[in-house]
Amino acid sequence: MYISCRNLICCALILCFGACKPKPHIKKSANFGIAQLKTDDSEFLALKDTAQHHLSMFVDSLAQHGEDIQNYRFAAKSDYVEHGKHEHMWSQITGYKNGRFFGVFVDSAFVLKNIKKGDQVSIAAKDIEDWSIYNYQTRHATGDFSDAYLKSKAAK
Repeated sequence: MYISCRNLICCALILCFGACKPKPHIKKSANFGIAQLKTDDSEFLALKDTAQHHLSMFVDSLAQHGEDIQNYRFAAKSDYVEHGKHEHMWSQITGYKNGRFFGVFVDSAFVLKNIKKGDQVSIAAKDIEDWSIYNYQTRHATGDFSDAYLKSKAAK
């Protein structure tokens, strides 16, 4: 295949200017579809029970593939509480020991102020509300038990 120098330069400029576009500013108050659930939401609690029931699968896979960050991402959702306010958010999990998961907070807090992306976290296994194992090679996620339900309940 023959590519002229002129075409190559044009493609490079398009890629460069496309990549250099300023990213849109996203206001924290923008509506991102946050699901507002009652504390006793029976369907969500049943999904949490399902995640807890299959938690050994998450632990076993983490032990087997946890260091392979090129091919796998392990995440867990848990309840974070600050001054009586709750947010259920995701952390990327990097380890497990003595009934606790360790990792990095990767979600965006909308209400809570004392947790930021990149904060180190330690989560008791009993506090895991959902979990996900994403395989980059197959582009398949295992877990994510509450995902579809929460999306259906999210404010539009």
